[in-house]
Amino acid sequence: MMLTEPASRRHVLQSIGSLALLGAAPLTLGGCESLLEQIRNRPVRRSLRTMPANDQVIQTYRAAVAAMKALPASDRRSWNAQAQIHFDHCPHGNWFFLPWHRAYLLYFEQICRELTGERSFALPYWNWTCQRQIPAPFLGDASNALFVSGRSGVPPAALPDEVVGTALMATILGEPNFNLFASDPAPTLRPSVGYGTLEATPHNSLHGFVGGVMGSFQSPRDPVFWMHHNMIERIWWEWNGVLGNANTNDTAWTQMSLGGMFCDRAGAVIDGVTVGLLNLAPLLSYRFDTDSFTSCIRDLRPHVIADREALSRFLREGGQVELRRIDTVASSGAFEVPVGRAATARLSVKNVPNLAAVTRQGPQRLLLRVVPAEQPATGDFFVRVFVGMPEVGPDTPTDGPRYVGSFAFFNDPAALGHHGHGGTAANAAFVVDVGAAIERLRASGAALPETLDVQLVAVPMPGAPARARTLRVSGLELRLAESRTPAPRRMREGESQ
Repeated sequence: MMLTEPASRRHVLQSIGSLALLGAAPLTLGGCESLLEQIRNRPVRRSLRTMPANDQVIQTYRAAVAAMKALPASDRRSWNAQAQIHFDHCPHGNWFFLPWHRAYLLYFEQICRELTGERSFALPYWNWTCQRQIPAPFLGDASNALFVSGRSGVPPAALPDEVVGTALMATILGEPNFNLFASDPAPTLRPSVGYGTLEATPHNSLHGFVGGVMGSFQSPRDPVFWMHHNMIERIWWEWNGVLGNANTNDTAWTQMSLGGMFCDRAGAVIDGVTVGLLNLAPLLSYRFDTDSFTSCIRDLRPHVIADREALSRFLREGGQVELRRIDTVASSGAFEVPVGRAATARLSVKNVPNLAAVTRQGPQRLLLRVVPAEQPATGDFFVRVFVGMPEVGPDTPTDGPRYVGSFAFFNDPAALGHHGHGGTAANAAFVVDVGAAIERLRASGAALPETLDVQLVAVPMPGAPARARTLRVSGLELRLAESRTPAPRRMREGESQ
C-alpha cells in the first residue's frame, strides 16, 4: 500500500515517544528529517512464498535463531527464554490476543537484528492461504536451525480449504465487528472467554496441523511459530489499514499495559507499552509487502486511507464497537462428538419472527456459541459445523449451503492454571455466525425453522491420526445479537493515494 508521507514536523515529533517505546530505530540521529527517513524506509515484512531458498532474509533468520540458541539461559533474548514469555504471559481466547502477539513479534524482530547485525531485517510471514504446506526452509534435519523434530503436519500433508482458504479469509476480512474479528472482550489479560473466527480457525488450526511443540504454549520454540503469527499480524493490518475497519476504542482495551513482559534488543525489560500504542507499530516500525491472499476475494473492496496522518489518527482513535445480546433463541444440553464422526444437537427455536432481520455480517446477527465441557488434551483435530444436514461426516464437502464454519483448539493443558492462565478456558466459547444459513433459507422461500439441527463433525488434522477420541460439549447457545460498529473508513476528499 502506498502512503503519502507527512510533511509536518509536528506529526514527526508526535511519533518520537512511540518510536522509542516500539523500538523502531535508535533516536540518536538528529532532526525530524532523519526520523522521517527512518519511518519511510522501515523494514518490509515479506512473504516466504515469494523468496528463493537462499534468500538473505531466510539466511538472516536462520542465523538469528542459531545465535539465540547459543545465548546463556540467563539472557532474556535466548531461544528458550523468549518461548517462556509466551508460556507465562500470552492471552488466548480474548481481544488481547492480537496486540499481545504484535508486541511479541516486534521485540523478537529487534533481537534478530541486534544478534545478526542486519539492521534492515524484517520477519517474513507464512502465507498459508496460498502456501498450504510447511515452507521448505523449515524442513530437513537438526543441521538446520529452523528445523524442529516432532512435527506431524509435514509434507505431503497440506492444510484444507475450510481452515485457511479464500472463502474463509473473505468471511474473516469481511467481519466488520472488532469484537467478533479479534475474539471476545475481557477485563484482564489472560482469561479465555470466547474465540473469534480468526483465532479459532486459521490460528488454532495451524498450531494443531504443525503439531509437536507448536501444539503447546511453548510453541515459539518452533521457528515456524513466528512466521505463522506474522501472517495473523498481516491479516490484522489488512483488516485495519486496507479495508478501513476500526479497532475498539474501549479503554479496557486501549489502556491495557503490556509492560514488564518483553525485552528489547539488549535484553532490557520493556515498560510503558500499551495496547493503544501498538496500533501505530505498522506505521512506525515495519510494513508489509504486497503478496496478496485477498486478490481472488472479489467481494472485498479496499477503503485505503492514503494520507499517513489520517491513517495514524484513524488507528489511534478506533471506534465505538458493541455486540449486544438481544435474546438466547435456542440452547442445548451436553453431548459428545466422537473424533472422526458427527453428532447432532436439536435446538428448539423460540421467537422465530425475530430471525426475519438476521443477516450475515449485518446489524442483526445470529451467533452459534459452542462451549466445550473441557479443553481437549490435543489440538490434532478440528470441528466442522453444519445446520440441517443429517447425513454428514468427515468427507462431506464444505462448499454446500449448510456448512457454516469451523474451529480448532489451542490451549495447552499443561499450562492450565499456570499464573492463572486457562483457568476459565473450559468455558470459552467458539462463535460461528449462522446468519448466512438463515439468509439462504429466506431466499429459497422456506419457512424459518422452529427447530434447528446443528451437526458438529470432529475431523483429524491432515498428516497424522488424531490421538483425541472425543470432544465433550457442555452445550450450544443460539444467540441473537445486535452489532454496532463504525462504517469502514474510506478516503476522504483531498486524501491522496
